[in-house]
Amino acid sequence: MESAKFYDELRGFLLSIQPDDAGRAGLESLGHDDNLFDLGLVTSFSVIRMIVFIETLTGCSLDLAEHDIESFYTMRGLWELVQTEEAGTR
Repeated sequence: MESAKFYDELRGFLLSIQPDDAGRAGLESLGHDDNLFDLGLVTSFSVIRMIVFIETLTGCSLDLAEHDIESFYTMRGLWELVQTEEAGTR
């Protein structure tokens, strides 16, 4: 999967889980290194939904226990996790 497609799909997912317009406001300008938790786009409740979405999208399994939690904070960190998992399974 191309990185641009991953970022677009993830941005679309984040948009879909926002409960109101305030949560959707900054998604168009969301940078790859912006902290999804600090911005309130992902919470402890929605992080599992996000991981399941990424696993379904990419076919990779993301084991929380095998990675630093900081890798889950940003879209770039998540993309790098996917790349690491793909490299390990090929």
